[in-house]
Amino acid sequence: MKIANYIKEMTLEEKAAILSGTEFWMTNQIPRLDIPSIYMADGPIGLRKQDEQADHMGLNKSEQTTCFPAGVTIASSWNPENARRMGEAIADECHYYGVNILLGPAVNIKKNPRCGRNFEYFSEDPYLSGIMGTEFVKGVQDNGIGVSVKHFAANNNENYRFMGDSIVDERALREIYLKAFEMIIKEANPTTVMCAYNKINGIHCSENKHLLTEILRDEWKYDGAVVSDWGAVVDRAKGIQAGMDLEMPGDCKKFRSDIITSVNNVSLTIQDVDKGVINILKLIERTKDIDTHRSFDKEYHSKLSGDIAADCAVLLKNNGSLPLNKHKRYLVVGDLFQTMRYQGSGSSIINPTQVISPKQAFDNRNLSYKFVRGYLVSEVTPDHKQEEDALNAAKAYDEIIFFGGQTDTTESEGYDRDHLELPENQISLLNRVISLGKKVILVLFGGSPVELPFEDKISAILNMYLPGQSGGEATAALLFGEKSPSGKLAETWPMTYKDIPFGDEYITSPYELYKESIYVGYRYYDKLHGHGVRYPFGFGLSYTTFTYSNLVVKEKGNSVTVTCDITNTGNRDGAEVVQLYIGNPPSNVFKAEKELRAFTKVYLKKGETKQAVMTFKRSDLSYYHVHLNKWVLENGYYQLLIGASSRDIRLTADFVISGEPSIESPYSQNELVEYYDVPNLTSVSNDSFERLLGFPLPNLNLPKIPVTIESKLADYRYSFLGRIIYNAVIGVGRRKFKKALRLPEGDKRDREMKNGLFLMKILPNNNFRSMAASSSGLFPMKMAFAVAEITNGHYIKGLNYILKKESVPPLPKNKIKGVHHD
Repeated sequence: MKIANYIKEMTLEEKAAILSGTEFWMTNQIPRLDIPSIYMADGPIGLRKQDEQADHMGLNKSEQTTCFPAGVTIASSWNPENARRMGEAIADECHYYGVNILLGPAVNIKKNPRCGRNFEYFSEDPYLSGIMGTEFVKGVQDNGIGVSVKHFAANNNENYRFMGDSIVDERALREIYLKAFEMIIKEANPTTVMCAYNKINGIHCSENKHLLTEILRDEWKYDGAVVSDWGAVVDRAKGIQAGMDLEMPGDCKKFRSDIITSVNNVSLTIQDVDKGVINILKLIERTKDIDTHRSFDKEYHSKLSGDIAADCAVLLKNNGSLPLNKHKRYLVVGDLFQTMRYQGSGSSIINPTQVISPKQAFDNRNLSYKFVRGYLVSEVTPDHKQEEDALNAAKAYDEIIFFGGQTDTTESEGYDRDHLELPENQISLLNRVISLGKKVILVLFGGSPVELPFEDKISAILNMYLPGQSGGEATAALLFGEKSPSGKLAETWPMTYKDIPFGDEYITSPYELYKESIYVGYRYYDKLHGHGVRYPFGFGLSYTTFTYSNLVVKEKGNSVTVTCDITNTGNRDGAEVVQLYIGNPPSNVFKAEKELRAFTKVYLKKGETKQAVMTFKRSDLSYYHVHLNKWVLENGYYQLLIGASSRDIRLTADFVISGEPSIESPYSQNELVEYYDVPNLTSVSNDSFERLLGFPLPNLNLPKIPVTIESKLADYRYSFLGRIIYNAVIGVGRRKFKKALRLPEGDKRDREMKNGLFLMKILPNNNFRSMAASSSGLFPMKMAFAVAEITNGHYIKGLNYILKKESVPPLPKNKIKGVHHD
């Protein structure tokens, strides 16, 4: 039956059902019309397919699948083919487990390194994020599985993600925070886009017509479906009007009832409902055919994960200590050597088919070493006995390999990092080891930058990020020279957190003011000539060396092709990431010094020369004109900058654009002084930011009481009953954590401790509206209103909500079972 015929045949109740999810991961089937359901599951670093005990936080066990390197790691390879191959492999596993849509990739921009979910995102740069995301989507979809590109949009913190308001100027929104999504939409046509929890400029993403219709569909011509993040819907009718098609996880009686009621009272048109239904029917048709008989090669996928991880690792420092000698005996210190942190925490957590730790990889190679834990990865406070054991052992060794980094207790989805420091126990031990005057090689694991005040006293630093289940194999291969590091940073590593613009204002309230505008990451630090930067964007060392030569530029219409020769001048095989930046001309429009416009990774045998080829479009150099609401390309002298990093430019050439219309700047330099004088950017006042925005800021000091269903759970503690309710909810995590402490040391103890801590940190940041919306009907929305009223002392109102009956027609799948009402 054609979609138009389905629309004619479907009842309003059936349409309301198909716009709602069910059983946590599925769309609703319509048995009467033979419309099947499809199944979704978490990604993006692998498939997280759960059984009956479903959740969107990664707490309950899932099927065994391959854990690939995290987004931060993949982007550091600067090799889009890695993202594609990873996507293809995950799609195989989706077929095997009967999953139609993988929820990923995550392409949000790294605005601040404290964001707890940065490990899942690719980069601070929208172009690099867009290229990696595009190839991942192609890898998955070309192999017959759908995707959900997330989180649309400006979802850049965890502490306020459920109710936060990202206040951002339109130009920064377009050029920085939406650009990766736009590239993926136009180049890969993803099956779905997932709208985020947060608001943008006062309007929730789930009901933001400017975002979901005017930009996504009208401008970008997107014809796929929009799904909500799990529990992100606020007003269902407004969401449908805005272009939000599928509410997940569904089974929320109020939302389904609201659709039916709103159509009947003419506050929502059936035409708007039909638009959403058509999008879901097209989605089902596009993704329904999967091959559950397809198997996947666990060993091959595990090896692929390790190969990719090795291509991603970033050598941050090396005074000649690396690679290590396989025939020498070393002291290895650090619990992460045996309990490697290979993935992040939260909804993306994978139950891996196997894990190869660095210790296993060392043992597989019969390497000679002595291992001392020195600290416990599940703790943050120093352990005196563990430290003394390590220091005593160190006396007999000249070289020490120290395994450190962030742990699941310091970095996770659901909450933002408190600081950029390594855990206290690691800092304590590392400083004491350094004081011995031995050579120290630091191997880092983690999903985002850390402060390294001891860097000048370290001989070498190899950053593995979160390398996936075979990360130990990749680590050993790199340390001992079987492979040469070739990753480059996809984000700037600052000296200290104080060097982050507006870092002191980050996550201090639900209102996140994007005062830095377009000056994110290297776009900001370039204006400071690299001041405050430990390692710049695009930086990474190798065991070999490269020279750049013979720059050639060719233009053809809108396309510009840039080539240069790269020669491996060292004694080892290796790979170099060649980065093309475009330096902007003098302008009355404030702009970055330069911006990444193309890159390629060249693999070279020792002594070999290859040509690097990069292409960009003239139109890529346009800025978004906020008064004309269009992209404008300015005339002038641009610079082509070929670099080994954003601060290491090897070749340059001039590039002229002429003949474009001369259009007046939308900005007054006198009114936006700090945006033209970026060293003083952090002096931007709220008044100046309002001039940039073009609209007044909301009241930033709204009272926390009385509470509403949108309030953070932590705000409920203002009243006696509110504290009881709060402690009852938070107590779930506390009890889980305390129970874990009584378990014997091992994987189960660590996992249960991590889950308990995760709940203790994420739940205070949640709100009852989102909890109800994501509970699949177990915690009805009426109870969210009741809890708020009772907390505010309105006991009768609260009781009325509790006693209120929620009547909604049965789901189509239940009609055949004789169920009259859900």
